[in-house]
Amino acid sequence: MNTQFKKTMEEIGAKTEVCFRVVFADGSSWQNHQRTPDVTILIRNGRAAWRVLLFGHVGFLEAYFNGDIDIEGSLAHAFRAGMDAGFDDEPTLLVKVRNWWHELLYSNASISQAKANARFHYGPGQDFYREWLDEVGMAYTCSWFADGSKTLEEAQVAKMDHVCRKVLLKRGDTFADIGSGWGNLLFYAWEKYGALGTGINTTTEQVQETRAEIKRRGLEGKIEVLERDFREVPRQFDKLLSIGTLEHAGRDQLGEVIKAHADYLKPGGLGVIHFIGHVGVRDT
Repeated sequence: MNTQFKKTMEEIGAKTEVCFRVVFADGSSWQNHQRTPDVTILIRNGRAAWRVLLFGHVGFLEAYFNGDIDIEGSLAHAFRAGMDAGFDDEPTLLVKVRNWWHELLYSNASISQAKANARFHYGPGQDFYREWLDEVGMAYTCSWFADGSKTLEEAQVAKMDHVCRKVLLKRGDTFADIGSGWGNLLFYAWEKYGALGTGINTTTEQVQETRAEIKRRGLEGKIEVLERDFREVPRQFDKLLSIGTLEHAGRDQLGEVIKAHADYLKPGGLGVIHFIGHVGVRDT
């Protein structure tokens, strides 16, 4: 097993300029270039090596999360080495089987399962997420480092303003925010554009916290948040903003999801769906 694992590391090492050193569970080590390594990967036990061999880059990450692999130095360098070598390009057979089984059991195609999935993920609440999200509105979606943006907070504001301008948001417009999180976009759109927002959110804890903030700011009647799945369309709006919600769609749900978004819009309305994309066909 150690021989096969070392061979895998050698294959990665031959395809990247990142210099990395691997310390195996038996204490032996190997590195791909003869210079000071940019990063050292510590394999704590045989379980970690097996996980990488069987599950590829997914197994590597899971072993790291579990503490079976440690990283000394820059984690970014470790990622760069793997991506340079195409280690993340094609999931292993076991990953494909496990993804299929996971989709069968936990797909967001079911509204009740989608709610359970969301609550599992977002349920820890503000105290947990405040530790690592931006301080402006705790946005849990992509940011946009536009020209001049230097901080995460500035980049999140730039992102919100960008999507608002995309739909020509203006004073008095009604809009739906699909997957509204803790309401940062709702508050921003009201303060900057005077638009009347309705958040759609299936996570009870986020809905409660957003409603409390609406009340604290005295914005009842200007902003609201509804606890429901985004496919349960309450009414139509002038505009639609959907940031980072498409990623939650179950496999083969794209048509249903796009139709649900379109159903929020009045005739002639404008909407934008913001999502993470990549070139080519790959498992998500």
